[in-house]
Amino acid sequence: MNIQLPITSVLGVGMISFGSLVILVNQDVEERRYSVLAYILHYIGAVLLLVRIFSPQILFILFITGFAGGLILGTEHVNWQAPIRMPDITPGLLFRAVFSLVLWVMILSIEPRIAVWIPIPDSILFSSLWMIVMGIAIIGLNDDHFMMFLGLLLVFFGFELVYILLEDSSLVFGFLTAINLLIALSGAYVLIRPEKDIDASQDSDMERFE
Repeated sequence: MNIQLPITSVLGVGMISFGSLVILVNQDVEERRYSVLAYILHYIGAVLLLVRIFSPQILFILFITGFAGGLILGTEHVNWQAPIRMPDITPGLLFRAVFSLVLWVMILSIEPRIAVWIPIPDSILFSSLWMIVMGIAIIGLNDDHFMMFLGLLLVFFGFELVYILLEDSSLVFGFLTAINLLIALSGAYVLIRPEKDIDASQDSDMERFE
């Protein structure tokens, strides 16, 4: 499949690369807005990559899926009204930034070999591999459930971006979209549930003492 998307490909790959970088380096649990916005930025980049391949209706559904997934996951754990603050430059942040650069170069070098087996545009294949690898890195380098679910969503979205090009079916697209939203809903449930369990246990302890 030889589809040339010069301008949109550069913009799409740039947005997806930058979005994953922001999620990986953001270690501030009090400032998760950057991570949620960076996750939504992935879908804007994907729309630019697919703008000449799919219809506007499919692209709109794709973007709404990512937008809704980000809001669902971040509703209870992101303070949108707090003042914006810049992240501190720490050794951990620098390490993650350098690590992501190494991964970017590695994927850039192995993508032509994988393109022999997966017949999709190089820009889309690179973006998919990047999201899968960065998602795994985010899961491996964080013990925060919020970041781990964001990494899981990136891994799945990278797979979805490849599969919807290989399997031209509206049913498959709808099925993958539903799974994406279910992962976001599951993440929101897991993030909220422990707080409810703690409150319930505290209430039961108070009743015992009374």
